[in-house]
Amino acid sequence: MSAPSKGGASRDGYGSALLRLSSDSRVVVLEADLGKSTKSCHFRELYPERTISLGIAEQNMVLVASGMASSGKIPFASTFAIFTERG
Repeated sequence: MSAPSKGGASRDGYGSALLRLSSDSRVVVLEADLGKSTKSCHFRELYPERTISLGIAEQNMVLVASGMASSGKIPFASTFAIFTERG
């Protein structure tokens, strides 16, 4: 049994956090067709040029995020953990 949550859904917090971080032009958001579910769609609406849709390819999204990070960007790979597993 878990205690009732007072803070709301974590995805709502994630979407809000992306907006708070958006003042840094290095922040980019990667999506895997889950923008509405992860609430990254709010960032995409305001910053379409800093949002990349990679389709249903979460493993690829993580590789793209790694490359972007090594090039000075601050990527946020928006998905659910279960979708990054193999097999």
